[in-house]
This record gives sequence, structure tokens and C-alpha cells, in this order.
Amino acid sequence: MKYALQFLLALVCLGVNDSLAESLLLKGAKVVTASEAGIYEQADILIEAGRISGVGQALTPPTGARVIDVSGKVIAPGFFNADTQLGIAEIGAIESTVDSTTENPRITASLRVADAINTSSTLIPYNRILGLTHTLVQPVSGKGLFAGTAAVINLGRQGQIIETQDAAMVAYLGETGQALAGGSRAAAMALLREAIEDTRDYASNREQFTRGERRPYTLSRHDLEALVPVVAGELPLIVHVHRAADITRVLQLGRDYQLQLILAGVEEGWRVADQIAAQQVPVIIDPIVNLPLAYETLGARLDNAKLLHAAGVTLLFTGMSWQNTHNAFLVRQSAGNAVANGLPYEAAIAALSANPARVFGIDGYGELKAGARATLVVWSSDPLEVTSVVEKVLIDGDDIPLVSRATRLRDRYYRRLQAIQSSGS
Repeated sequence: MKYALQFLLALVCLGVNDSLAESLLLKGAKVVTASEAGIYEQADILIEAGRISGVGQALTPPTGARVIDVSGKVIAPGFFNADTQLGIAEIGAIESTVDSTTENPRITASLRVADAINTSSTLIPYNRILGLTHTLVQPVSGKGLFAGTAAVINLGRQGQIIETQDAAMVAYLGETGQALAGGSRAAAMALLREAIEDTRDYASNREQFTRGERRPYTLSRHDLEALVPVVAGELPLIVHVHRAADITRVLQLGRDYQLQLILAGVEEGWRVADQIAAQQVPVIIDPIVNLPLAYETLGARLDNAKLLHAAGVTLLFTGMSWQNTHNAFLVRQSAGNAVANGLPYEAAIAALSANPARVFGIDGYGELKAGARATLVVWSSDPLEVTSVVEKVLIDGDDIPLVSRATRLRDRYYRRLQAIQSSGS
């Protein structure tokens, strides 16, 4: 039995090595690099051992390389949606398939979505073949201001999709925080400060706490442990916040405690864009939001992304809240709307790739340049146009089959339809 397992492992390793050893030349496409090189109107991309070894014109492939003519196509990095529940929410109406939140008041900051991600979710290949290669999977607030830690997933890794288990801590303020704190934004801010100060005290006095020699804390030991890297400035804190006044208070909180902030929502960010930029705080926004759906988003407008970018704010994109699972790939449509409302094209592409890679420390992803991981998508035309379709997906050099449960169902019933039509004729 032992030798059989060793033999199977050797076969698997050989298969992986063969995949990584293949050289591939994509010839003649328009290449949107999301790097300092900008956009090549016509260029080749050479891929070797899962990484890009060259981007330019008239590249010479090594002997035995596979060459694909992609003239007239557009190549861009695989896209990143910065706020999804992929893998932790399948069917919203069926509670047993939703792991994005908990009603247990003892579990807030210590909830780790990585512990609940379903690596076999059918929604992963569905989004992958539509151009989405990475997402940030965020928890949703339950009984406390802290929702838990978010994870970065790589949609191309079979069974091992979690790329970063603890990518950021997530908290909610604004109207959500107001409700969780008992009805006042002031109470929410007080609770947040208390949690930070308790965590600092706990981190400096763990042994005394274990012996029962410290004052009571508002959070459980597990929640405090989860917040230690946040208050140390080592783990980003994503704060969902919307109106301008609330944004400025979160920025002040970040200054007071030297937190590594990321703002999410930020519909009224344009009003305080200079303050956000001065503090070098990235923002996660859906640029298509322009309706006053709540009192805290009365100032929502379609050129929010344009104005934030003009002020020097680093942008990361997501789609509308109902697009965070089955339709997470539609983040590109939101990006296209941002361009239509004044955001520079390359800034929109960066918000879908290079920016989240830098913010969440995803090594080698997000830019198409020599040395980068070969994670890219070949599009029929401009990827920010809704009529464009995916023609090829490479993730870490692996050529991903354009197959999902949806395409298999389509093909099955299309074959039946053809058979019925043939028998009728």
C-alpha cells in the first residue's frame, strides 16, 4: 500500500512538472500590462515554467514551445474582486450553505472565513471562466463591530484555493455599526476604541490575563488574539463606512492608533478624497453605485472613482452587493462604468489587478511583465466592454479549461435538443 501511494504521488508530481515545464508564446495581441509599461497595441507574451519571461514584439519562443496566434485579441491580468463571499455563501435562502456571518456574540474578530471556504464550490469555476482569477472573501458583521478576518483566494488552484488565510480584519461602522452598538455612531466609535485599547493591554499582559490578574475585557480571548496583529499595524483593518463624516472619524482613529486602514463602501469618499489620499488609505468601492439607498449614501455619484483617483487615492473595485457570489465576475462591468464616467482606463485595470495585489501582498500577481506569475486572460476585445468574452484563462501558467457546471448543463441539454431535432427531421 505504501509503495502504491508513493507511485501515485510520483505520477501527480510528474503531471505538475509537465504543466509548469511547458513554454507558451501568445502572439500579436493588444496587451494591457497594468504595469509601468502601460499598453502594447500589439505584442507577444512568452510564458515559461508558470511565469512570464518576456513581453514585447517579435519574441522568439524556445524550441518545442506552443505558439498561439491571438491577433486582434486583448490580454489583461486576471481580475480581482475585493469584496466577495465566494466559497462561503452558495444559496442565500438556504442557511446551511451560508457561512459568511455568525450570530454568536462571543465570535466576532476571531471568525476566520478561511475555515469555512468550500473549495469545491461550483461558483468558483463559474467565475473563473468569466475572467475572475482572485478575490478577497470577506465576512459579514453578525453581533459585533468586527466581522472577522478575510482571505484571498486563487480561483485556479484545485482544492488549494486559499492564497492568504488572514489577509485583513473586517469591521463595520456607519449605520450598521450604529445598530450593532445600540443605536449611536458615538457608541460604535467608543466600542471600537475600547476593543483596541483592550487588545493592546492584553498583548502586553498575556500571562497576567491567564492567571486572572488583569481587568475584564470586552472581547473573548480568541477575539483579542485575532486583533493583536491589527493593533500592531501588521494586519490591515478594512472598515465598511459610507458617509463623509464617518470616513473622517475612521481616518482619525487610524492616526490615533497607527492602524493600517482600508476603507470599503466610501460612497461619499469624493467629499473627503484629499484626506483619504493624504493618509495613503486604499479604498474598496463599487463605482457603479449612484443612488441614495440610505441616509449615509445621499452623496453617492457615478464619478466617485474618478474624483478619488484624481486626488491620489489607491482604488480597489468590487461589484454591487448582490454580485458577490454568483456574479462576482461582473466587477469588470463596474470598472467599465467608472471609465465611462471619467476614470482613466489604465487606472480601472489597476483597480482590478495591480492595486489589490500590492495592498494584500500577492507576490507576482497583478502585472504582465517579465518575472510575474502567468495569470492572465485573453479576451475577444476590450475586457471592460460587456460584449467581450473570455477566450483563454491562464492561472500561474496553467491553461484553465473553460468548463463549469453551467456549461456542462448547457452542453447536455443542447445535445438532447439536437437529438430531438434530428429525429424529427
